[in-house]
Amino acid sequence: MKKKLFIALAAFVFTTTASFGQQGSFVQYRVNKGDTVSKIARENQIPVSEILKYNPDAKSGINENSFLLIPTKEFLEKENNKSSNPLKKETVKQAVSSASADTHMVQPKETLYSISKKYGVSVTDLYSWNPSLKDGGLKSGSTIYIAAADTSKKQIFESKEVVVSNQQPKRIPAKLPSSAADTIKDINNIYFKTIDVEPQATLYSLAVINNTTVQRLLELNPELKDGLKSGQKIKVPAYGYKAGEKVVELTAGKAKPAPSNTTTITVEPKQTLYSISKQYGVSITDLVKQNPELNQGLRSGMELIIPTDGAPAVKKEESKVDFDIPQASVSTGGYVDFSTSVVRSNRKEIALLLPFNANKAGMDIDTRLQSDGFLNLTLDFYTGALMAIDYAKNLGLPLTVNVYDSNETKNSSSVKNIFNTENFDDTDVIIGPFFKANVDEAVKVLPNDKVVLISPLSNEKATPSNRLVQTMPYSDVLKSQLLDHFIRSGAKITVVVDDKKTSTKQFMQRHYPNVKVISTTLIKDIDKTLVSGQNNVFILDSNSIASALLLTDKLKNKVRDFNIQVASFDKNDIFDYSEIKIQTLVDLKYTFPSVTRDSEESKMESEFAKEYKDKYNVHPNRFATRGYDVTLDVILRMFQKDGFLKTAGQKTQEVENRFIYSRNPEGTIRNTGVYLMQYSDDLTVKVL
Repeated sequence: MKKKLFIALAAFVFTTTASFGQQGSFVQYRVNKGDTVSKIARENQIPVSEILKYNPDAKSGINENSFLLIPTKEFLEKENNKSSNPLKKETVKQAVSSASADTHMVQPKETLYSISKKYGVSVTDLYSWNPSLKDGGLKSGSTIYIAAADTSKKQIFESKEVVVSNQQPKRIPAKLPSSAADTIKDINNIYFKTIDVEPQATLYSLAVINNTTVQRLLELNPELKDGLKSGQKIKVPAYGYKAGEKVVELTAGKAKPAPSNTTTITVEPKQTLYSISKQYGVSITDLVKQNPELNQGLRSGMELIIPTDGAPAVKKEESKVDFDIPQASVSTGGYVDFSTSVVRSNRKEIALLLPFNANKAGMDIDTRLQSDGFLNLTLDFYTGALMAIDYAKNLGLPLTVNVYDSNETKNSSSVKNIFNTENFDDTDVIIGPFFKANVDEAVKVLPNDKVVLISPLSNEKATPSNRLVQTMPYSDVLKSQLLDHFIRSGAKITVVVDDKKTSTKQFMQRHYPNVKVISTTLIKDIDKTLVSGQNNVFILDSNSIASALLLTDKLKNKVRDFNIQVASFDKNDIFDYSEIKIQTLVDLKYTFPSVTRDSEESKMESEFAKEYKDKYNVHPNRFATRGYDVTLDVILRMFQKDGFLKTAGQKTQEVENRFIYSRNPEGTIRNTGVYLMQYSDDLTVKVL
C-alpha cells in the first residue's frame, strides 16, 4: 500500500522534538569523563573558539569535574548581530518588521528569499520592483523597494506538487577554493604514450583511468614537481596500442596481435562502455584489457576489438534513453551555480524513498523518537530535503514530489514492493534508499527505463549501473585526496598503520607503493626519523587512543626544530581525547579529509542554517544539511537544458557538501568531492 508522508505529520513530529536554548547568556557545565572541548562544542552547537574565549584555561586541556562557562546560542547570535552592524538604529528594526514598508535596508547575510518571506511577497516581485538586483545582486546596507503586502502572487505549494512563478531568486552559493593541481619523478623500461591533461584532473584520477599508480606517473614525468596544469602533455604507461596511435618505446618490445576469436566494431555516438558490454555480452574489464586505449575514455568513431570466444556477436536492441555523460574522468571547470540556468518548460518528478519504518510494531511515535536514532536521522534528512523543495518552490520550478516509506533495515526494504505497486512512469529521479544492500536491490528493479537512482548516504561501492549516482565519496577517495595534497607539496610522508588495518595496507601497496608505511608499534622511535629542510608528514590510521597520544607526545616538542605535520585519513575521534590538547593539534597542523566542511562557525553563519532554525526552532545537524544539499543539487541538475546526467561533468557545492562527479569503468557515477580540513592558529578548523 502506498505510504505518502504528509507535511502535516512531519510538522507534528518536529514540534514534539524541537529543542530550545538555555535562557540567559551563559550556563555552567561540569566536565564529564571523556569530554573534550570539541565534543562539548558539538553538543551545545557552538564553535570551539567561543568556549575557549570564555574559558582560556581550556586551551591547556580540561579536567573531569571541572566547570566551564558555556555561552548560549541566543547570546552568541546577539553578539554576532552587534558586531556585524554595531551602528544599527532602532528605526531600522521597525522598518524591517513592517510588512507594509515602502523600503527595506538590507541587513548582513540577508537573502532575497528571507526578505520575501518577511514581507509576504515573492522573489519575483522583489526583482520587478528593483531591476538593479538582476545585475548587481543583493548588497548589505543597500535600500530596496517593497510594495504593499497584498501584491498579487501566483504561488501554489502542495505536498505533492510545486508550481510557482517564472523567475529565480538570488542564491548565494558557498565560495570555496577549488582543488589545486598535483605533482611528481623518473623511470625506464616501460612503454608509454602521451596524453593531454584535462581541466581539474588530478594525479589520482589519471592513475585510475590509466591503470597505474600516482608514483609511476611521477616517475615518468619529473616536471610534475612544478604542478599539474590543464592542457599539459604528460606520459602515461601504455600496455598495448593500436595502429595510428603514437606510442613511444623506451625498450625493445612488440605489441601482442589481436586474438583470432574477436570482432572489430566502430563506436557510435551516444554509446557507453556499459551499453557496449551489454550489447555484446562481454565484461567491461575484458573490453579494457583488449583495448587499453579505453583508459583514456570512449570516443565516437574509435575502433574496438570485441572478444567473441568463437561465438558470433549478437547485437541487442539499444535502450532509447541516453545515459551517456561527459567522457572526462572527473568533473571539469570551476564550480557552477545551476540555479541561474534552470529551464522551466517541462515538469519533472522526483521520488524520495526514506526509511521512516512507520509500521514498526509495538512502539508509539514518542517512544521511538526517544530511542530510535535511525528514525531521528531519517527525519533530520527529510527536513533538510523539505527545505530544498521549498527553495525549488520559490525558484518557480514545475516539480512533482512523492515521498514513500522504504521500511528499511540494513539488509531489507519495501522498495521492490513500492516499485511494483506505485506509478513511477513519470519519475525522473529517485533519492534513496539509504543502505547499500537496498541500493543494490533497487538498481536491479528500477521502475522505468529512464529513471536515475541517487544513493544519498552510503559510501560503500554499490552494484555497478550507469543509472546509479553515488553522492557519498568512497573512503579510498578521501585517502587519495590527502596523499595527493602532501605529494604535491614535496613532503616526506610516513603512513603509520595499525596492524589490523589490512585494507589501508593493500590500498597503499596498490596505489602508492613508494610511500613509506610503518606499523604503530614503531611510533616510540618516530622522532628519530625527522629530517630538516622538508615537511615531515605522519598520517595515522588507527583506532587506538594510545597510538594517537604517543604520536603527538613524541612530535609536539620537536616542532621548534623541524617542520612537522600530523594527519589522518578521516576525522578520527582519537584526536579528540582529552589528554591531547587543542594547542598541540594546532602546533602539529593536524589535517584530515572530510566529506563536509564541518566548521561549526561556517554552519551557524550559513543562510540555510538560519532558515532551518526559523522553521524548526533547532540548528540543523549534518544529516539535515546533507538532506538539503543532496536534494537541492539533484533538483537543480534535473532542470538544466540537457537534463540530470549531462550535468555530471560540472562541479557544484552547496552548504557543506561538494559534488564532483566521475564515472568509473563499470558505469556508476560517483562523487569525488572532498574537503581538506586543518586546525589553524585561531583554534578553528578551516578548509585548505
